[in-house]
Amino acid sequence: MHFYTETETGTIEPRHFVKMAKDPSRTRPSRITDAKKAAKNDDEIWLPSVTTILNILDKPALLNWKVDQHLDQAYRMAKEGQSLEGYSWKQEVKARTADEMDKAPKAGTDIHKILEDYFKDGITPADPVHQKICFNVSDLLLKYTAIPSSECMHEQYFVSGLDYAGCADLIVPGKANPELDDRNMGFVIDYKSKLTADKFKPGKMAYPEHRRQLAAYGKAILGNDFRAVNIFICLETGDVDWYEHDAGEIEDGYQDFLDCMSIYHRNTYKP
Repeated sequence: MHFYTETETGTIEPRHFVKMAKDPSRTRPSRITDAKKAAKNDDEIWLPSVTTILNILDKPALLNWKVDQHLDQAYRMAKEGQSLEGYSWKQEVKARTADEMDKAPKAGTDIHKILEDYFKDGITPADPVHQKICFNVSDLLLKYTAIPSSECMHEQYFVSGLDYAGCADLIVPGKANPELDDRNMGFVIDYKSKLTADKFKPGKMAYPEHRRQLAAYGKAILGNDFRAVNIFICLETGDVDWYEHDAGEIEDGYQDFLDCMSIYHRNTYKP
């Protein structure tokens, strides 16, 4: 679970991890109880992230992928002639699956950091595929927004007056080139990565959860008028795809998000 807090100085800081009670030199992921404890002690008000709120919804495609991952590991263990039985066998399948499933999120986190370093600090990665990704994303931004990356806001923390918070990958200010877009709207952009080329299908990778996330980000940071885009990235080949959600999709996505937030606040945690 991800949380954010606004400090007395007005800065926004993540509260994704807390120190372990028995060993303060180590940390663990934050829990709802940690957020409630901070509020009870008048320490800080922790706001749940957009993605934490949206996680109350079932994701059939993700669930099916997780089931497949478990079945794959069970099959591999059977082929290896594993002699574990009962509970131990199940635990081994779960452990191997967890290790495998960690690869995609970690790779996604890594490419976010690489892009942030490239755009904010001018650090060009050494890996050829990572270089290609950075160059391709840069070309897309120039093509569709005509705004130099130096004027964009990368990894932008925000809090909303509606008791939620988050971190947007990229915010492009509303100064788009009139020759490209006479609406003069800003952009809210979120990167999504695909681990392998067989999963990278240009124009066909957007899901309703993507527009819900972008809608919540855009409304909090840019107000009512903005353009919402996912940039899909293939981590195997370095190819990228620009997908813009239309205004109707974003309005529907925002209503979905508000419904999720209402359920979350009522049943899980309300700051």
